[in-house]
Amino acid sequence: MLWRRRQDPEISPEVIDAVMRRNVGIAARLAPDDRERLRLLTAELVSTKSWEGVSGLSITDEMKVTIAANAAIPILAHDTWPYRQVKAIIVRPSSTTSNSRRSGPAAGTYTNETVDIVGEAVPNFGPVALSWDTVVYESRHPHHGNNVVIHEFAHKIDMNDGYADGVPPLRGAFLDGWREVLNDEFERTEARESDAVLRPYAFSSPAEFFAVSSEVFFCRPAELNEAKPVLYAALRELYAQDPARWRPASVG
Repeated sequence: MLWRRRQDPEISPEVIDAVMRRNVGIAARLAPDDRERLRLLTAELVSTKSWEGVSGLSITDEMKVTIAANAAIPILAHDTWPYRQVKAIIVRPSSTTSNSRRSGPAAGTYTNETVDIVGEAVPNFGPVALSWDTVVYESRHPHHGNNVVIHEFAHKIDMNDGYADGVPPLRGAFLDGWREVLNDEFERTEARESDAVLRPYAFSSPAEFFAVSSEVFFCRPAELNEAKPVLYAALRELYAQDPARWRPASVG
């Protein structure tokens, strides 16, 4: 007997557009051609990934579109190949807590503390796990500079070569330049203190620096370009996008 997995019905373009207007603040800043590309990539991610709700959460089309659209933003110039190792997306209602060993306030120190986990990217072909309440809030308010979907999917991009080292295998010709910028920026803040645009967590490891920088690059591009033009230019080359030239963000 041959079994085939039942495919969920496709989500209509009208539903995707409506959810993006309501929930995806960055989408409003895109030019019409880029918005159409975002819609197509969103539909592809929705249909090709496995979606699972946990802790009693039922997955809705709104959740799928909101998450997929944010995940599609970094790959507008790259198709979906950077996410080929993402097979499943797990959605929780809210954050979970964990006791973990983390980098301390000074270089080379560590602390054990209870932390709220709003997202996680499991290496290799592992899933991406996200907290829905954080996803939808940050997606609607990109001017805050945080986006857990972009953060975790940046990790998955970074992991494509088997390493979470902050050097994503996106555009080989620009990796040496990115590696130099990464080392300069990361080593400049040994005390792991926040600077003008990057929160302290960026300096906990090179991998987190890339993920946090990616959030700010897409959420607050003008501020990043002004505060750290070299970092902005390096990310612009990696992602082949220039979000500082998008329409001005609306604050709400």
